[in-house]
Parts: sequence; C-alpha cells; structure tokens
Amino acid sequence: MLPSSVGYLLLLIFGIFFTLLTFFMQRKRKKAMTAEEYSTAGRSVGVGLASASIIAAWTWAATLMMSSATGYQYGISGPYWYAAGACVQVLLFAIVAIHLKRRAPNAHTFLEFIGQRFDRKNHRLIMFFALMTNILVTAMVILGGAIALNSLTGMNLFVAAFLIPLTFTLYTVMGGLKASFVADYFNTVMIFFILAIFAATIYFKFGITPIYEGLQSLPESNSMLTMTSVSGLFFGMINIIGNFGAVFVDQAYWQRAIASKDRAASKAYIYGGISWFSIPFAIATFLGVSAAGLGLNVGSPDSVAPEMAAHLLGNVGSILFLAMLFMAVMSTGAAELTAITNIIVTDIYRHSINPNASSQKLLKVSRGVTLTFGLMMGLISILLFYVGISLSFVYMAMGIFVSGAVIPVTLGLLWKRATNEGAFYGALSGLICGVTVWIISAKIMFGEISIDSLGQLQSMFFGNITVFIVSGIISVGHSLIANQEFDFESLKNKFKSFDEEEYSEEEEVYGRKAAQ
Repeated sequence: MLPSSVGYLLLLIFGIFFTLLTFFMQRKRKKAMTAEEYSTAGRSVGVGLASASIIAAWTWAATLMMSSATGYQYGISGPYWYAAGACVQVLLFAIVAIHLKRRAPNAHTFLEFIGQRFDRKNHRLIMFFALMTNILVTAMVILGGAIALNSLTGMNLFVAAFLIPLTFTLYTVMGGLKASFVADYFNTVMIFFILAIFAATIYFKFGITPIYEGLQSLPESNSMLTMTSVSGLFFGMINIIGNFGAVFVDQAYWQRAIASKDRAASKAYIYGGISWFSIPFAIATFLGVSAAGLGLNVGSPDSVAPEMAAHLLGNVGSILFLAMLFMAVMSTGAAELTAITNIIVTDIYRHSINPNASSQKLLKVSRGVTLTFGLMMGLISILLFYVGISLSFVYMAMGIFVSGAVIPVTLGLLWKRATNEGAFYGALSGLICGVTVWIISAKIMFGEISIDSLGQLQSMFFGNITVFIVSGIISVGHSLIANQEFDFESLKNKFKSFDEEEYSEEEEVYGRKAAQ
C-alpha cells in the first residue's frame, strides 16, 4: 500500500495541471468568454476532438473498476459483455445526434428540444430523469475514485470523495465545455498508453498458460472459461438495457453532439464508440480475468483492478492505475458537471426564472452552478457510501431509475406520430413498474427485501427489462391509437444562440433610440 501522501499529491498535480492549462487557454483567446461559448464550445468541435471526448466521457471509474470485477467474477465472458453491452448505445446514438443537429441546430440541451416537441409536463418529467442520470453517474465516478484511493493509499474515503470533485470543478468553472474537451483529449491518450503498459506486463511476466490453467482449477471453471456463462449473460443484458438510459438520457452526450460541427457529430460517436470498446475489454481481461486465473485474493470484486495493478508492478503499478483512474474520473466528472450546469441554466433558470437574461448574466449563473454542484457531488457520493450502497449496485440499478425516458425521448426526436400523453405516461409508468417488479422479484426469489437481495443479478434484470417493455408499449401504443402528426419544420426557428438573442436585443434598443 502506498502512503496516503501519494493520493494527495496526485490529486494536487492533476488539479493544478488542468487548471493552469485552462487558464493559459483563456488568456490566449482572442475574444471574451460568452454564455454560448461556455455551454456549446462554439459548436465548432471537429471529429478527432469530439471522438476523444466521447471516449473519455464514457470511461467512468466504473469502466475500470466494474469491468475488472466482471472479469474476476464471470471469467472471459465478463469483459465482452461489459464492453459490448455499453458500446452499442454510443454507436446508435449517432443516429439521434444527426436528427438533433438537423431539427434543432441551435438547441443547448436535448430538454430544450423536448420542451418544444412535447408539452410542459413532459419537459419537467424528462428533466427529472436527466438530472437523476447526471447525479448518479457523477456519484459513481467520485465513489469509484475514492474506493481506489482508499484501497491503494489508505487515504480516508470521505476526504477523497470530497477532494476529487475539486480537481475537475476548478478548470470547468473557468473554461466551460471547451476546457472539458481539451482535458478529455489528453486523458484519452494517457489512458490508452497506461493500458498498453499493463497489457505488456501481463503477457511478458506471466503469459497466457498460467492464467488459463488457474481458471481451469477454479470450482466454477465451467462458467469462467466459456462465453455461455449464465451469470455473464444476465450481467450483459442488464448492462445493455441500463446503459441506454446512461447515454440517451444523459445531457453529457447530447452536448457533445451539440458542440460538434454538423459533419462531425455522427462520425464522432461511431469512431468514439468503436475505440472505447477496447478500454473495458482490455482492462477487464488483463486486471480482472488474470487476477482470477492467478488466484489473487481481494477484499471485494470492486477493488480487484487496483489490487491487481499493485500485484503486477508494485508501487509503480499502483501509481499508474491511480493516474489512469484520475483521468477517467476527471473527464467524466467534468462532462457530467457541464451537463448539469446546462440543464439548470437553460431549462430552469432561462426557461422559468429569467427568460430575458443577458449572455453575461447566463455566463455568471453557469459558473456559479458549476462550482456549487461540483462541491455538492462529493457529499452525495459520501452519502451513498455511508448507507452501504456499492459501486456495482448503483451501476446495475441505474437503468431501472433512468431508462424509462429512453423510448419516449427517442420517439420524440425520430417519429412525427409520438404523442404528449404517450411520452409522459410511458416514461412515468416504466419507472414505477420497473421499481415495483425489482422489489417484488427480490422478495419472491430471495425471501427478503434488502440491499443484498435487490443487488442480485436476477432481480436487477427483471427490473431493468420491465422498464423498457412498459415504457415502449405505452409510448408506441398511444401514438398509434391517437394517430397524430407533428411538424418538425415548425421547430427550426424556436432555438436561438444566447449571444444572438443578446445581440438582437441590443439592436432593438439602438433602433428605438435612433427613432426617437
């Protein structure tokens, strides 16, 4: 175990580096920061930067920690089901990204589109799902980083959970979405580089044969050495269903489409999704499956990745893993933080509190919201840990709470016959029925309702699949019965740039003065 001072030092180094990088970027800007630039990065991001940002934003702490846990628990099927189960959503998101760019080219959030496409109650309900998604993801990211710090350095878990958000909050407050993109690019390169080091170390230090023989000697070897593992299959289905909500209802991925150039949006998600697949697949194989084959005893499957890294390269391995984890935490944390900020500023403050706010006022509010939520998320993460909810529990349960909005949102963007009532009651009923079936199945199958029974694969699966079935049937069914059609062309002039609106107001004032 490393001394706790190493954990503090790494947090300090990463925080200072990216804060200074953002500061010098701001100094070199030829024009002042505006609310539009802060929230959309000028809508001018190219394919390369956008792809790297998608990879980094989708590489959670759970990507490194949970994927390795699946390899350790389910064998060779675990890495595949984690990677494939969370890759398909990003690839499919390329389709909706194109339609958002065409139908709402000046939108700032997908909720802004929902507010115009559907009615007020849908806007509020989907916003509830979106904020819950962002909060759960950010809490998982911080909790994963804190667990790794505690496991490898002995650093106090609660202190780590409070300090980690500071590393990405400070530079995000300064530079907004563009700062997040630049940090993501650097982090993605370094994650792949460190991943290659672990892969080469496993291969040259141990080779394949000892790991294979070790897996063969395990009592559960029949499920560890086959892709037909029942446990792995259950996890794969939960992963696929749950992660649709984590992408399609997460403003962090919509804002990357919004920030990209028109021709770059769809390509970025395809390139990013394919490239991202290699990260959890490789890390889960090298640090998860290998740990099981080598007989590494760990306190919890959630901590197998950092412990295997230390087993491979000692203190160097621990530092490399912590560096990789911090980069994943910072990228995802900054992405989720800007997503929360855009939702609150665009869909709450500007929509309901101050519709006539100037660009500078919106910029001031955006920075205040970013700072406030960055500090709050550490407290929420501590609360999750305090009540005894593990990283894997939150990861698998997330789909039950957020995926009810996936089909209504997607239909609203792609299908002109989608209705207000179908979208609203589909999302709401999906959530209610999913939670109900989750609890009932835990009681029937395991005889009690507890964190342990609710966290079992079977009860998680039934809860997740119910959400999709119910929300889909109601959303599609009502739309077919109602037989209404929506004119998407009517939306094109509904969305305006924050800066454009301010400019138009100044012109109007100038015109009135000239007339007088």
